[in-house]
Order: sequence, then C-alpha cells, then structure tokens
Amino acid sequence: MTRAVETIELRSNERSENINDQKSHTDFHTLENEYQGVTLQQEDSVEDVTIENFNKWKACGVVVGSFLGLTSNFGVINSIGVVQTYISEHQLSHVEASTISWIFSVYLYLSFSVGLIAGPIFVMKGTLPTLISGTVLVVGGFMGAANCKEVWQFVLCFLLVGTGHGLNITPLVCVVSQYWPQRYLGRASSCATIGGSIGGIVWPLLLRSLYPKIGFAWGTRILAFMCLFCMISSIVLAKERYRKNLFSFVEDEGNDKVTSKRKLIGKAGKNILTFGALKDAKYTFLICGVFFGGLSLVLTSTYYASYARAQGMSESSSYLLLTIFNAAGIVGRYVPGHMADLWGPLNIMILMLSLSVISILVVWLPFGKYKGVLYAFSVLIGAFSAGIFSLIPTSLRYMPVYIEQKIPSNLPDDPFSDNVTTERTVKVPIEFGQKYGLLYFFASIGNLIGIPIASAVIGNGSQYNYSMFVVLTGCSMSLSVAFWCASRFCLVGKKFLIRV
Repeated sequence: MTRAVETIELRSNERSENINDQKSHTDFHTLENEYQGVTLQQEDSVEDVTIENFNKWKACGVVVGSFLGLTSNFGVINSIGVVQTYISEHQLSHVEASTISWIFSVYLYLSFSVGLIAGPIFVMKGTLPTLISGTVLVVGGFMGAANCKEVWQFVLCFLLVGTGHGLNITPLVCVVSQYWPQRYLGRASSCATIGGSIGGIVWPLLLRSLYPKIGFAWGTRILAFMCLFCMISSIVLAKERYRKNLFSFVEDEGNDKVTSKRKLIGKAGKNILTFGALKDAKYTFLICGVFFGGLSLVLTSTYYASYARAQGMSESSSYLLLTIFNAAGIVGRYVPGHMADLWGPLNIMILMLSLSVISILVVWLPFGKYKGVLYAFSVLIGAFSAGIFSLIPTSLRYMPVYIEQKIPSNLPDDPFSDNVTTERTVKVPIEFGQKYGLLYFFASIGNLIGIPIASAVIGNGSQYNYSMFVVLTGCSMSLSVAFWCASRFCLVGKKFLIRV
C-alpha cells in the first residue's frame, strides 16, 4: 500500500522547484507543502503498475469485465431515448413532454452523480459492494418499470435504475487503471468503454423489435435479464487489484468521547468527500471542461433525431442516424485512446473537442438542412463524442490532484516548548476513484438542467429555434475547449510540445 513519507526541510528558505517544471507528466509523486515546508512522497508500491509486475491475462480479463458492465450501463444510457419515446406515445401520452423530460433528466443526473459515493467505496472496499448493489437496483428498477402506468411510478423506478448505474459506472471505469501501466492505459480504457457504443447499437434495435411483438412489459423484462447476465459476468471478472484505507490520517484525539467522535466523523468526511480538491485550479478547470463538453454532447444525442425529423426525414431514418452515431463511436473510442498513449491524453482531448466545435459550427449549423450532411455529421460527432468520453478517465489518471490534511508531527513549532505533539498541514494526493466520482458529481448537473433548457430553446420546433439550439451546443463545446486548455496550462504551463 502507498504510504506517505514526511520530509521536514532543514532550511525553511529553500523550496523545491514547482511541479510545472518537471520534464514528464508521470513524475508527479512529490509535492512540497507551501505552509510548513513538508513534502509528501509516494513510494513505489504494489499500487504502481510497471512492465515488470504487469499481468497481461488478468488485465485483459478486467477489460472484458468492464466492457460487459459498461455495455449494460453506458449502453442503456445511450439507448434510453427509445424507452422515453415509447412511454411518451403510450403509457404517458396524456402527460406533457416537459414532465417526461424531467423524469429522464433526473435519471441521467443520478447515473453519474452517485459516483461521488461510489468512488470512495470502491477505493476502500473494492468493486463487489457497489456492483452487487447497482445490479440489484438496475434490474429491480427495470422490472418495476415494466408494470408502470403513472408518472410517479416511472419516477420511482428510474430513480432506482439511475442510482444503480451510478454505483456501477465508477468502479467499472476506475478498476481498469489498477491493472494497466500508463503506456497502455489509453487503449485499455478505450476498449472497455467501447461497451457503451456496442450497447447503444444493440439495445435500441432489440427494444424496437420486441415492443411491437411482445409489448413494453416483457420487452423491458428481457432487457433487465440481459443486463443481469452482463453484470454477473462483470462482477466475476472486474475485481480490484488493491484497496486503500481512506482513514489513514484520521486520529481519535482528546479525552472527551463525544468531541472525539465528532472530530473523527468530520475528518473522515473530508477524506472521503474530497470537496477540498476543488481548490486545485487545474482540477476545477477540468471539471468545468467536462461539464460544458458533456452538456453539448448530451443535448446533441438527445435531440438529433427530432432535429432530423424537423428537416423532413422519416422516423426510421432519424433512428438510423442514432445507430450510425453509436456505431461511429466504436472506432472513435479506440483510435483516440491509441493516440493518447503516444502523444498524451490531454493533448488528444483538446484536439477532439476542437474538432467537435468545427463539426457543429461549420458542418451542422450552416448545412444541417441537407440529408447527406446529417449522415456525415452523425459519423463525425459520434466518433468525436466517443473519443471525448473515453479520454476523460485517462486524462484524469494522468493528473495529480491534492487535498489539504492535518497530520500529527513529533516536532514542535516552538523548539523551546515542552509540547512535542503538533499538527502540520500537508497536501496529499487523492485516489482515482475519488477524483472520478467528484468530477461527475458536478459534471452531471448538466444532465439535470440541460435537457429542460434545450427543450425551452427548441420550443415549437421551428427552423430558427433549432438553429439556436445548434448554436447553444456549439457555444457549450467551445467553453469546454477553453477550460481544458486552462487545465493543461495549470498543469504544465506554456510547454505546448510536451506529452501530457
């Protein structure tokens, strides 16, 4: 296990060089504390995956398990529009579209925001508790949704499904990084997240075939059983390589038991819910970048079919566009991952985002009325969006994020004092699961508010309103590029040619 080593600077006026002056993005194991002259170092340990201790077969098994799990989670999220369309035309045909959109906005929000809790649980307890709990909620939610007739019933069931997705996604994404060294991590993560694209193709085709033949109830039950099969396989294959105690810096001090328990709970909360990481500028900029980029892509995938219908395309052709969108994501996930291993994930991420902006504002906005352009744009944005989502965990893995913690010190602040027990403020790195969960806790707010905002912009579905909707997605993506560039600048400064 990783342990923190405290080094007291003998000369208080000397400080180590800033982390931005390091020559490699992987050499971020040491950071000097600016307040007390204390340096925390991570020693080489079992957590560090190198070529020497790399077990290829176990690592590939974990990728397969993550792939199957993400097929039944990300894949369902990419296909939820089919379910939304069906119930809006049948069970909830008497309900306003804005009310139905709120149901699925909350569902999408929970699918990612629950990672705030799932991430620390994964770090401390591994994949088993979250995956089993998430599987029960997803399967149970779909089984309940199969019998729903009223709005409140659908709300409760999709709250369960969304919470289950949130518990599953974070450990399935994070466990891959425990087995693969950084030189292969981009490709490994991309192969695992391809499951989201495969599911986005298979589940809509399955449901559109089953609903007319056997009805909504049994079609949804079959989806639940298939998700159960995928998740059981994932639970068996995607096991954590190590765990870490997040209470390592929590001390039970004082004679008063009540006060001591309060201090313990407070310190434990800070260690687990690491909101203090928001003080790290590069991490905060990255969160903003993921927020605006994710908002743009979610709005595009949600309303692209209705945009095509407004341009005169048939319903079957508009659904074909979504199938093409997800199919392009298969290539779009692997190729950027391979490029990230060669030139750095942040560099490739900024490239993918910039190409998405060009596609939206140069291709979709002026030429979206042509059917051929709609097919071409579906390929472009499908590939770019898949690359963006697959590079987020890889970029986050390369970025060190620190929080401030107080640890006991045997050296007194006053050398003439008899008291030899003091506390020093140090910066310690947070685990990948915590970084990922906290990031999506904030980024998922875009899923909660984005769809209702876009619905209000589209309004009556006029050509002008849809053009304003495209401008909205383009501006949101442009802001994402700006924030990712700001995050990169905070990490390495003006070194444009560095691999990061």
